[in-house]
Amino acid sequence: LKCLCNSSHSLPPSEIMASMKSASLALLLCAHLSPVVAAARYDVEESPVTKVVGLLNELEARIAADGKAEQTSYDKYACWCEATLGRKANDISKAEEDISTLGALIIKLKAGIATHGSEMEQLNKDIAANVESQREATEVRENGKSEYVAEKTESEQCIGALEAAIGVLTGAGSGKKGFLETLQEAKLLSVVAGVRRILKEPTVAHSVSKEDLELVKHFVERPEEVVGRTAGSLSAVQMKQNPFGDYSPQSTKIQGILKGMYDAFAADLEKANVEEAEEQKAFEALMSTKKTELATLQASLDKQTLDNAQKKKDLADSKTTLDDTKAQLEADEAFFDETKASCKTTAGEWGERTRLRTEELHSIQQATAILTSSEAQKTFENASTTFVQVATHGRRLANIRRLNLGHQAAKGADALLKVARKHGSAGLAKLAAELKAGGHFDQVIESIDSMIKHLREEEQDDIQHRDRCQGSLNKNKNDMEDLEHDMEKAGNAINRMQGEQTSLLQKLDALTEAIAGTQSDLQELLSMRNAAAAEFKQALKDDDDAVALLSDAIAALTQFYSSNKIELELAQKQAPGTYTVDADKAPETAWQGEGGNYKGRSGESGGIIAILTMIKDDLENEMKTGRAADTEAEADYEQQRSSLAQSLKAQQTSKAATEKELSDLQGEMADTQESKDQALGDHNSESDLSKALYSDCSWIDSHFESRRDKRKDEMAGLLEAKNYLAGVELAMSLAFSA
Repeated sequence: LKCLCNSSHSLPPSEIMASMKSASLALLLCAHLSPVVAAARYDVEESPVTKVVGLLNELEARIAADGKAEQTSYDKYACWCEATLGRKANDISKAEEDISTLGALIIKLKAGIATHGSEMEQLNKDIAANVESQREATEVRENGKSEYVAEKTESEQCIGALEAAIGVLTGAGSGKKGFLETLQEAKLLSVVAGVRRILKEPTVAHSVSKEDLELVKHFVERPEEVVGRTAGSLSAVQMKQNPFGDYSPQSTKIQGILKGMYDAFAADLEKANVEEAEEQKAFEALMSTKKTELATLQASLDKQTLDNAQKKKDLADSKTTLDDTKAQLEADEAFFDETKASCKTTAGEWGERTRLRTEELHSIQQATAILTSSEAQKTFENASTTFVQVATHGRRLANIRRLNLGHQAAKGADALLKVARKHGSAGLAKLAAELKAGGHFDQVIESIDSMIKHLREEEQDDIQHRDRCQGSLNKNKNDMEDLEHDMEKAGNAINRMQGEQTSLLQKLDALTEAIAGTQSDLQELLSMRNAAAAEFKQALKDDDDAVALLSDAIAALTQFYSSNKIELELAQKQAPGTYTVDADKAPETAWQGEGGNYKGRSGESGGIIAILTMIKDDLENEMKTGRAADTEAEADYEQQRSSLAQSLKAQQTSKAATEKELSDLQGEMADTQESKDQALGDHNSESDLSKALYSDCSWIDSHFESRRDKRKDEMAGLLEAKNYLAGVELAMSLAFSA
């Protein structure tokens, strides 16, 4: 035991600390027996128990230093865990938000691509229809132009033939003989074929009367009679076949008829030229419009194609980003779980190490308390007397120590005051004053133990206060960040919904305007139909009245002829008498051929009655046609009204749906605004809490470590003072024992 005690004093501190747990019993025995050994070689040196207590104090200080170092290391690790888990939690939250946003974007892009596809398909159809309409219009125009060229050529040929015939007839009937007459006949015969062909043209029937047409036909059939032969040279048979008399004087009239035909053909040609020019101009305007429309459609198709390609690219990029984000989210979640588990394990390890270190320190403190208690000192004192060899020299030394005992209390007080000044401990200074005033060492040591206990409790309170503040501050910070994120998200949603609200309001205004336009169109269509119906009824009444009047007029005109049994016939306009140079021929009378068979103006009356009958028939046909047209107009009106009514119903349905969508959107905006206001109120509350936490916890960052360091210093001073007082008390006990 002596060797163990002596060797323990000479061991280095690190080996003492390592062997302390395993040799605690031996040290305790050594401490109990060390006074015996010391008494055997008693001198002015320090007792072995005091040295053991000093070693225990050094061991306790080193263990506390190790705990402080580990505390610093764990604080750093815990800070990393908190920061990393917070950062990863934010990354995970953002990734989940991004995944939701990307998913919505992908759905929107797919819908946009589908819309572009349908719009592009419709644009291709519209472009094909435009190209087809241009082709059809071009084909119609070319056909019309071909017909115009053919008609123009025909008209020009007819005009040329008429012009040649008029020129030939200019010298007809002049009575020239010989070669010139023969030449004139040859020219006349050369143009007859052309005139014969002209008579087949529709223009002739519209521009020449029936009588004139018969005259020209007769001329075409017997052109040789216009060469100036006299009536005297004609046979009776020829005269009978030619009731109009000598043909030579008729050339002038035929010239006039041909001139009229010439003018009609020229007018028709001019009209055809004008119509051709107008149709060409209309065709060019139509083609310009179609080409402009085609360019617009092609530009729209190009834009739709470009937008479709861009959306497809955005869709591919979004899918890639979504896959990357999901992979990163999976990695972040795995890392978060692993880190959380690791931090939890480390925290458990740290708690276990702290518990064991606390128990170790408690055991050392118990051993120190056992060795330094008054009972132990008395025990050591009693045990030491067994081995003390009384000698003159020993008694002299004992007497000297007794003489010095009166000064130990003052020296102890001075030592405590010195330690109090060294560590800045007001408690030690107070204890030094009590000791100097006559206080007992045991009471002072108990006071020191009480102060150490109080400082440790204060240390634990500070740690709990720090942990509570850190948790509250972190929670307050996270809550404020969450509320700020909620407010920002709500603000963005409100801005987006405000944009949607503007679009819906614009759409609603457009639908309201369209509905008003459709209603106006319906009213206008009804007004037009009512006006047309009233106009038709009035026209029908007027026509019916006119038919009645015409019937009365026809009856009045035919009464005379029917009463006198005179047949009505159309008037035949006779040619005026033909006179020759024969003075022996009597002139013809106006009624020549009728004799006493009076017919009155039956010819003119018959013509008038025929005209009235034709007018009456036309009016009756017009009434019949009008009724059919009114029925068709009524059907068209009903069809147009039905189409407009369907359009109005669709517009009203769309307006109601838009109003509902707007109402729902406004309700959602109100809810979102309420949520934003609630978040703002909560944020203000959290801000007030942050200020309160700052007032309660701001000292943690600025004074926690300094308070801990000062407390450590004060505890170290108290332990140093306790050890000093224990040693002094032990020395005094040994001295008294000696």
